Formats: sequence, C-alpha cells, structure tokens
Amino acid sequence: MPGPLDGIKIVEFTQIIAAPFGGMLLSDMGAEIIKIEPIEGEPWRLHTEFLPKESKTFIALNRGKKSLPLDLQSKEGLEIAQKLVADADVVIINARPDVPKKLGIDYETLSEANPKLIYCDNTAFGRQGPHGYRPGYDLIIQAMSGLLAADNKVVDGVPQQVTATAVADYTTGVAIAWGVSAALFSRERTGKGQKIDTTLLSTSLLIQGGFMEVEEHGKEEKDELVETLGALRQAGLPYQSLLDQQQIFSPFNTAFRIYYTTYQTANDVIAIACLSNRLRKKAADAIGVVDPRFSEGYDPEDPSIVSAIESLSEEMKTILLSKTGEEWLSILDAAGVPAGPVRFIQELTNDEQVIANDMVVEVNHSLAGKIRMAGPMIQMSETPLAVKSASPALGEHTDEIMLNLGYSEDEITDLKSRNITL
Repeated sequence: MPGPLDGIKIVEFTQIIAAPFGGMLLSDMGAEIIKIEPIEGEPWRLHTEFLPKESKTFIALNRGKKSLPLDLQSKEGLEIAQKLVADADVVIINARPDVPKKLGIDYETLSEANPKLIYCDNTAFGRQGPHGYRPGYDLIIQAMSGLLAADNKVVDGVPQQVTATAVADYTTGVAIAWGVSAALFSRERTGKGQKIDTTLLSTSLLIQGGFMEVEEHGKEEKDELVETLGALRQAGLPYQSLLDQQQIFSPFNTAFRIYYTTYQTANDVIAIACLSNRLRKKAADAIGVVDPRFSEGYDPEDPSIVSAIESLSEEMKTILLSKTGEEWLSILDAAGVPAGPVRFIQELTNDEQVIANDMVVEVNHSLAGKIRMAGPMIQMSETPLAVKSASPALGEHTDEIMLNLGYSEDEITDLKSRNITL
C-alpha cells in the first residue's frame, strides 16, 4: 500500500540536520524528495567521511531521497532548480536568512510561478528581531534558548552543551514534517499554497516546560530571579553563581531527583522515573526506604526535612548497589514502578524490544552496502510508512532527474563538463 504522501513531490535545498531530517520523515511517508546539493556535496557528507563524500551523519538523515548537485549561482543551475519547483508540491530550505533571495529561490519568486507551492523556510531565530539576520546552529540555540543552562552540566564553571543529540535540530525536523503535512491538508481543502516558517529557537522554547509565566502566581519570584541574574552578570561573577541562583527557583529539586534519576546497581545502571507521589511511594516501598514525606504528620516546613531527604538519597544509592540491575527491574516491575536499564545506542540495533516493534530497517547503499538503521517514527494502518531507499550518493540521480525535465543526454554531458551539475 502507498504511504500517506504518495505522489507528493518535494524539492529540498537543505543541509546539516534539522531540514534534512524533516525531509526524511516526509520521504518515509511516501513523498518523492529531490535534494539539491552544492557540486562538492552538502557539508554533512564531509563530516567524518568513511568513504569519499559519505558519512554516517549524512546517511542517517537523507534516506529515501534523490541527489542532484547544482551550481545555483550559475544561470543554468538556477534554471534547472526553478524547472523542478515549477511542478513541485513542496520546497524545504534552510539557509542564512539572506541566501534564498540572493539565489532566486525565495518564496516570493518560486510561488509566483507555482501558486500552489508549499514553502517551508527554516531559520535559526526567525527573520525578525535583532538576531534575525544571523546564521545559527544547535549549540547556539541551546545557549540562547535556556536549554544549555537548564541541563546543569558544568565543567570548570562553564556550562556544557547537550551532546547526546542535537535536540533543537531534531525537534525542529519533526516540526517541519508536521507543518508540511498540515499545509498539504489545508491545500486539499482550499487549493492554496503557503509559506511555513520554522525556527530552531521557537521549537526549543516550546519543548521547555519552564518557558512560562503565570501573571498572578510566581511572577514576582521570576522577576526577582531575572533581576538577580542580570546583576550577577553585570558584576562579572562566574556562571556557577548564576546557576546556583537559578536553582533556588527550580522545581527540579533534590526531593524530585531521588525518584527521577539513574542509579548504579551491582552490575548495571538503571533509570527510575516517578512523576507522582503515588509512584514515588511505590518506589520507596519496593526499595525498602522510609520517605518522611509519606509518613503521618509530615510537615513540609520542618527544617529537618531537607537533611532527611539528603540522607534518603544516599541510603537509596547504597541499597540499590546490593542487587543486580535485572533483580531490581524485576522488583520494580512487580511494584508497578517505571524503570529501565541504561543502554548505549550501539546496543539497540539488536535489542529485543526494538526489533519486536519493527523499529529497525535494512537498506542497501549504492556505495556503503548494507545498512541497518532506525525505521519510520510512526506507523499507520491504511497508509503505512516505509523506507524507500538508502541515502543517495552525490549525483546518483542526476541523469534520471535531468532526463525527466527534458534535457538531452548531450545537454547533461555539457552541463557536467562545465561543473553546473555532477
């Protein structure tokens, strides 16, 4: 059965993570994706290459696409791109805010020739405001959005980036796919195309529950914190001073962390995640500790409670070392406590849970051979998602695409000889 976006044609002017990931999600839904790349290949191809022009980072973000390298600064290259867009359904682009107009691939230019076009423009900060003109990457957005400060990871007094994943980029990729899907649905009803603006900054703010202000509940404390942080910066105090001040106001306190954290066991590390008092009480009983907050007569204003909670944390660490991870997971599971083992990503391509739910797919790359990777993010019963192919080698589909546009073999050879395409 075809995917939900079967028959949809998308032209990508994308690179690095966010927009390529968004396009890949749409490819999994059945859309045809033609990726326009620089003649030398988009930068992510060159990031830790294991074959010429091939990297694992690129392969992981560009499956199911066709590659067409073009020199967009040439008249002929731009003409080819505009011919592709003329009958496309969607354009996805991420570039410095000034680049699309300079190249002639901005929304105003392309939608004039194709009024039904859906054009998704991803920027770092949005096009307005004091930072609107600037380029930006995941680390900068982590820093400016509060994500980096919220992670509480400090080395030598300096906050460190969230390195496990490019959280701003990947979540924005989901936003791109979501926005394009919604715009396609809207076009079915109205016949009108439109422009979608996605930004790394807006996504990063939305995924943080702390980005909120309730006028009549806690605003004074928030304003006090902002004023204090400003004064500390003005005084030139180190970041740790700011972090310590912010944590005074943070709901993520020691009592919370006891039941929402990781613990070393006799042979493994496990995670426990209890976000209600009912679950926390179950965890305390299963582990065999007495939490004073669940005792009769508990007084949250009692100054001795803080030290009692600190002692409880150390007691739990000691007790959890007494059994293996498997034993504790069995105990916690029987008690209805959410818990699981800590695993490395390299272990998961063969993980029983992952495989049982068809979360791994196998594709053949034209240069790299067999690849096993994470499959589509969702599944649908009537329009199932599927991985159509591995990521393309640079220029792998040039002839196919150009012939479909009406160029002759001689014309394609000439364009290649002049480095307008590859």
